[in-house]
Amino acid sequence: MLDALATRGVELNGYEGIDLRADAIAEARSRWPGKRFATADLFDAAFDDKRYDVVMALEVLEHLYEPAEALRRLVSLTNGTLVLTVPHEPWFQLVNLARGRDLMRLGNHPEHVQHWNPASFAEFVSDQAEVTGIRRSFPFIIATAQPRR
Repeated sequence: MLDALATRGVELNGYEGIDLRADAIAEARSRWPGKRFATADLFDAAFDDKRYDVVMALEVLEHLYEPAEALRRLVSLTNGTLVLTVPHEPWFQLVNLARGRDLMRLGNHPEHVQHWNPASFAEFVSDQAEVTGIRRSFPFIIATAQPRR
């Protein structure tokens, strides 16, 4: 995502990336040495007083057993825009089947415990924030939202 944003001339000043996986953070640091990355949990107390203009959670929520709790936290961290992406079901699973992936699970990725289509994802997000857009970028759903004031 950082590559795509930079290619489009988006300023990345103040960018801070977090992930639970140390290998993902190591890869990010090697590709973007001038940016801040940390192996951290979204719920760490270190983030309690932080606020960001843009908060992104890209292909994260479908992996969580309690995505509403994570969404509440993401909303609390933004003063501006929230950008969320998740697989567009059932298309994501069908693409996996076509590629011969996860055949025994009918194309469902073993780590995906949540499944949304554009309408159900918009409804899910709207419980916590004001949805400003729902877009499709096959095979994903992209939602933008803002905290309710």
